[in-house]
Amino acid sequence: MGKRVLIIYAPYGSGHKSIADKINNYLEEHSDLEVKVFDVAKYSNLLGKLSIRIFDVFTRHSFHKTFSFIYDIADNRLASLSQMKLVKKAFDNEKLRKEIADFNPDLTISTHFFGGNIISYYNKLGITDSLIMTVITDYVSHSYWRKDHQSQDAFIVANDIMKNVMIKKGIDGKKIYPFGLPFDRKNMENLDSKEEVMFKYNIDPAKKTYLFFGGGAMGSMGSLDYLKALIWQDLPINIIFISGRNQKLEEKARRYVMKKKASNVKVLGFTKDVYNLLNVSDVVISKPGGATLTECIDMRVPLILIPGNGGPEKYNARYICKKKYGCKVMSPIGLASAVKKTLKKEKLVIKWRENMQKHDKNESTKKILELALKMLKNKKSSNS
Repeated sequence: MGKRVLIIYAPYGSGHKSIADKINNYLEEHSDLEVKVFDVAKYSNLLGKLSIRIFDVFTRHSFHKTFSFIYDIADNRLASLSQMKLVKKAFDNEKLRKEIADFNPDLTISTHFFGGNIISYYNKLGITDSLIMTVITDYVSHSYWRKDHQSQDAFIVANDIMKNVMIKKGIDGKKIYPFGLPFDRKNMENLDSKEEVMFKYNIDPAKKTYLFFGGGAMGSMGSLDYLKALIWQDLPINIIFISGRNQKLEEKARRYVMKKKASNVKVLGFTKDVYNLLNVSDVVISKPGGATLTECIDMRVPLILIPGNGGPEKYNARYICKKKYGCKVMSPIGLASAVKKTLKKEKLVIKWRENMQKHDKNESTKKILELALKMLKNKKSSNS
């Protein structure tokens, strides 16, 4: 029987699942490991369901300042002391124990700290005997990711900056691997020609193209005012607005585009054509989610960041600005001004792209598989 790998996540934002899926796809294609992707929240208790609901309310209604405040005050040793108690009350139950015990993972790859926490707890109870690899899905490591570090066997982080910070926080540097956030390189390497994509979406090649990732929490309308500000300015650009699975946002955006007769704006719902659209875009407008930023960096598409959900996304935005891969804005008017600036000063966008070119090619999923196989081999040797 092949080794079993459990990839576990919690749905506090879409990035944790997205990264879990990217790892799963690569492992299934490039190994004979038995892999299962697992949403720990499907088995949550009342407290777990409540916490997800509260998170959804914060993101849907753009309470990013409040969320950032809570996130920051919780980023300390004292605040994280009761973390394991919270995880047990939120998720631990007989149904979850049976589901995980039946799969009996040799290695667990966690893309949310709750996943790693619950496996660590089950290891101590003897329910599982699993190695734990934690993938930190942002460009900052909160104390909640670090709290249970003695029980973790490996941390995958975005860069050396994060590794150094975690070492200063007392985590063994030998456990920390700055592989970058997992990225689906296969999709990037199988692109349609730019001409085909521009024809398919009726994109005017004489204008700059701005790809706007406006989706996110279901029901969230936060990005709509930013789109309206761009349309109101009537700028000589192509705008491709992606609402993702947020159908309410898609409908409202379409109605506004029709009302304003904005022929240069294309509104899309969920699409599997993201990499093709990135390939024909000059600039991306987006909230600073870790998974989205990773894709843009590796595709070398500069970013204008609008306010996200707060918390880790605030630090993600700081990273992009510090590396000079783009800029951030704080209001719809600010977005319109930033876009006008990129049109007026074309060298600014060129410089952002040149800075991105210096970023190493992302091979995170490949390196994660190599590390996983090494960890499993060492585990087998120590057990024999």
